[in-house]
Amino acid sequence: MSRRKYQFSEAKIQKYLKEGRGTGDGANYRPWLTVYDVPSTGRSHRVYGIKTGRIHYLLSDGEWKSFIRFEFDDTVLDIREQFPLDRRQTMQAACKLGYKHPITTDGTPYVMTIDFLLTRRVGDRLALEALSFKYNPAELKERETQLHEIAAECVQSNGLTLRFIDETYFEPNFIRNYDSIRGCFDISALHGYDPSLAQRIAKALITAVKAAKPRLLEETCYEIAAQHQVSANEVFTIAKHLLARGVLACDLSAYADLAEVPMSKIWIRPQGAWVCQQ
Repeated sequence: MSRRKYQFSEAKIQKYLKEGRGTGDGANYRPWLTVYDVPSTGRSHRVYGIKTGRIHYLLSDGEWKSFIRFEFDDTVLDIREQFPLDRRQTMQAACKLGYKHPITTDGTPYVMTIDFLLTRRVGDRLALEALSFKYNPAELKERETQLHEIAAECVQSNGLTLRFIDETYFEPNFIRNYDSIRGCFDISALHGYDPSLAQRIAKALITAVKAAKPRLLEETCYEIAAQHQVSANEVFTIAKHLLARGVLACDLSAYADLAEVPMSKIWIRPQGAWVCQQ
């Protein structure tokens, strides 16, 4: 594929501005860049956001893992990725720092972005949080450091601090387990889905959690499966659905496999709601 696709010009920037990129919030936010616009460092991801109700465009595995953490965090209310910075402000920041501002292929100032702008609940108020993911922040090349400092200066002029996150921010068990349960957030479209049966199985799982017998989730799924004449995998799917919906909860970082979670380590969160109730 030709790299021409990834080249930027003032005409393309104006096109993006007219499209409303970098504007809106929640489900209406449009990121400045998508996986189709730039080459990614690693694998890129198009992920439907449960919290935001829209597709997120994540340009690396690191950004995807960051997104997973943010989505699970109850204090994070909105996640805006590939957020553009005001060009006049980044030009002023570059001038102040004595660095060359990045330019497009036709020589005009490039629109710089930060990886994430979060809206977070802090006590009784909302706060914005600017984040940049780097695999090894301590090993950035000189030009990469300069670009980060320009972005950080711009962000600071707006009352925020641009903070690095790196791979130490991730816990492998959590990433694996949450990715597994978020895929079961909505099970209503699964082949053979029976809402009445799903509700009975969900209630059986909740009853088993209350009983807290000395057995693993996997063993409980087999028991409930035999009682309802379904496969253990179907019961496990509903268990993950309840975890994704916040009806049930457990420490997703403590176990390499959710099937190995003891029933005594799962608890009930009454504020959750599962699809088969609806």
